[in-house]
Amino acid sequence: MRLDRPPSPEKDIFLCHNGADKPWVEMLAERIEAKPYRDRYLGVVFDKWDFDKGGNIVLDMERFLDAARFVGVVVSRAMLSAEWPTLERTIAVWSDPSGARGRVIPLLKENVTLPASLRVRNWIDFRDPSKFNESFAELIRYLRGESIPRGKGSFLPSIPVAPPPYEPAPVLITSSVGADRVTERLVSNLYRVTNIPEKVYYASTKLREKKEIQQCCESPPPFILREGRLFTFSDLTTSDAFRPVVAKSAQVNSDPFADWFSDEEYTRRAIELLNVCLKEHAWEGRLRFDGVKARYFFPPHGDTPKRIAWRIGGRQRWREVTTRHTRRVKQEDGSYKDEPFGWRHQGFRASFMVVLSNLMLKLEPTYLLTKDDGKTPRTSRWVGPVLSHWLNQERNGQILRTLRFWSLVLARARELTIETGQTPIRVDLTPIFGTLAFGIASDQMSFDRLMEAEIQDDVGVPQLELFGEESAIAYTDESEFAEEDREDEKALEV
Repeated sequence: MRLDRPPSPEKDIFLCHNGADKPWVEMLAERIEAKPYRDRYLGVVFDKWDFDKGGNIVLDMERFLDAARFVGVVVSRAMLSAEWPTLERTIAVWSDPSGARGRVIPLLKENVTLPASLRVRNWIDFRDPSKFNESFAELIRYLRGESIPRGKGSFLPSIPVAPPPYEPAPVLITSSVGADRVTERLVSNLYRVTNIPEKVYYASTKLREKKEIQQCCESPPPFILREGRLFTFSDLTTSDAFRPVVAKSAQVNSDPFADWFSDEEYTRRAIELLNVCLKEHAWEGRLRFDGVKARYFFPPHGDTPKRIAWRIGGRQRWREVTTRHTRRVKQEDGSYKDEPFGWRHQGFRASFMVVLSNLMLKLEPTYLLTKDDGKTPRTSRWVGPVLSHWLNQERNGQILRTLRFWSLVLARARELTIETGQTPIRVDLTPIFGTLAFGIASDQMSFDRLMEAEIQDDVGVPQLELFGEESAIAYTDESEFAEEDREDEKALEV
C-alpha cells in the first residue's frame, strides 16, 4: 500500500463505514489514492491509516470530517444496523443537511433501502461487482469535479480546452446523477370515466342567466345555457323540472351525448355539463364549492371542527378536514398572541377533462381559508403564499393517500356514480398509472401497502393499495346542514 509515494496531505474523501466492510473499503481507498488529481494524487481518510493508536477517536473523526472535501458513506446491512457508523453518518449529514453542497456521497454496497437522510442525495451504485469499474470511474469523476460531457448540438463557437494532466475517467452513468434501467411506475391523479349519459336534451328558453333559471325552478337538475337554449341530461319531454322556463310550444331536441366530443366547441359544453353534474353530486355529499377558485370543501360542523371517519387497512381513522385557524397578533406590550381567524380547510379541485381522446376525472388536493362563517373564502394577497407553504410540505405518499381519501368522499364506494336522470356518469377510482423503463433503483415504494397510516410526524410513508378492497368512508352527523343554508351556498357557487 502506497510504498512508492507518501500519502497526500490533502484529504478528498472520508470513508464512513462499518468494520464488517473494512476489507472492501480498504481496497476502494487504495484504488482512489492511486488516481491523480491536479498536481497530486487523491487523498482518502481511512481509520486504519489515519487514526492514531490510543488517540481520541471522536476528536480524530471530527477533525477529518471537517478537513475532507467529501464524505463517502458506505451503505450496507451492517452499516444500517450498527450504532457507531450511524453517529459518523449523522455528523456527516448535518454538515450538509439539505444536500445542496453535494458533500455527502452514499456508496451503495448492498441492496438495502437508503435512510431518508441519504435518499435525497446523489448516490453511487456499487451493488453489482461485475460493474465495479464503471461505478468507481463515476466516483473518481465526482471527486475530480468533472462534468458529464453534453452533446455538440450548439450554435455557440467551440472553445479549445487544455487536456488535463491525467487520463480522464470514462463517462459511464452508474450513479443517481443519471437514470437506472429499472421499471418505474408513475401514478397520476386522473381517473377513467367508464360511462356517460346516452343523450343530452335541449330546448329554447327566454331566460339568459343561470340564476334566473334557479329562481324560477325549485332544485333544477344540472344544466347549461348556450345561445338561448337550455341543455340538460334530464328528459325534457317527460320531466316537469324546467316547465316554468321552457315554453310548452318549444320544440325539444336531443343529441347522442358521445357525438358532442367530435366537435371542439361542443366538447367544451360537454365538459361544463359534466362538471355541473359533479357539483350537484358533491353538494348532496355535504360539500361546498368555491366558485372563484373552483375548490370543494366541508364547512365546519356548527361551531366545531369537521371530522370525517374512514377505514384504512381495516382500521378506522379520523381526518379533521376543517379546523379553527389562528393568526399571531402583536400586543401593546410587544408580546404576541394567537387569536382565532376563521377556518382552515383541507379541500380539493375536481373537473372532467379529455386526455389523449379519453375522458378523465382529475382530482387535485388543496387547502383554503374561510372567514368566521366557515363558508366565505378569504382572498387576501397573503393567503396564496400560506397555502403554497402547506402544499409544498406534503410528500408523494401523503398526496396519494389524500387523493384516495377525497375520491372516497365523492364516491363512498370503489366506483363514483353520478346520477343524471338517465344513464349515470361512472368513474373508476383506480388512478391511471404508467411505467417507464428508467428511474432510481433505490427509490422504491410499495404501492400495494400505501394505505398504512404514517406513524411519527409523517416520517413513515403511507401505503396505498391501488387495486384491492381496502378502505371506505363513513360520515357522521348527516343532519348538520340546515336546509335554509342552501340558497346562500347556491349563490356562492354562481
